[in-house]
Amino acid sequence: MAALLDRSRPLRALVGRNGSTLACALFVLVVLLGAALDGSLPLAVYLLSFWHYYLYWLAFAFGAVPFDVFKRDAVAMKTVSVLALAMVYLAAPLDLASLAVIAGGFLLNLRAASVLGMDRTYYGHEVADLPQQRITVFPYSLVAHPMIVGNVAAFGGTLINPEFAQHWWPLAGLHVALNIGLLVMELVGRGRAARIGGSLVFTGLLVGAVFAAPLLGAAALACAWTLYRRYAQEAKRRAS
Repeated sequence: MAALLDRSRPLRALVGRNGSTLACALFVLVVLLGAALDGSLPLAVYLLSFWHYYLYWLAFAFGAVPFDVFKRDAVAMKTVSVLALAMVYLAAPLDLASLAVIAGGFLLNLRAASVLGMDRTYYGHEVADLPQQRITVFPYSLVAHPMIVGNVAAFGGTLINPEFAQHWWPLAGLHVALNIGLLVMELVGRGRAARIGGSLVFTGLLVGAVFAAPLLGAAALACAWTLYRRYAQEAKRRAS
């Protein structure tokens, strides 16, 4: 028995280190399978669209699981979110004005991220204890939070397309609202207010998901709780 436990220790360590990634991947698979069986595309789009915001909040408020794991999870779930939005946006007739605003917003976001670098883009100062650094290169020479401004412009730009806006305005509106929430979180700074505010916002979203689709909503709740426990435990471990 002792030998078996010794052999399983590396596997348990690997699962423990990557628990948040496994929770995210399992949830995506469950939602896609549920949508395929149910034929409910809108439900899948909404359930998969906002997890990267939750990860940002967890990392900012509590400190992260290993920083490379957080970055990987955040990039993966943001990619899932963008693909979900692109799928339904591109199904609507193209609108050149809308596309121009979206492109401008994303280009501003990409320029800001390239200036900051990958680590600082994903809360490297707050999570990985990178030293503070004052950035004065464009676009930071013009606006203090260009990535959030770019995101708000891009997601808001989708609403210029009347066909998309008619059916999917809540999706774009939630993206805009959550980006504004990220800005508020960064202005408030780490602490109790950020933890309480974020927990109220995401609890409300999860309760809405449970009422909209009890089974998949319960899966979302389980995934959120797993991620919360993972980050909160890491914060406690660092503090001890």
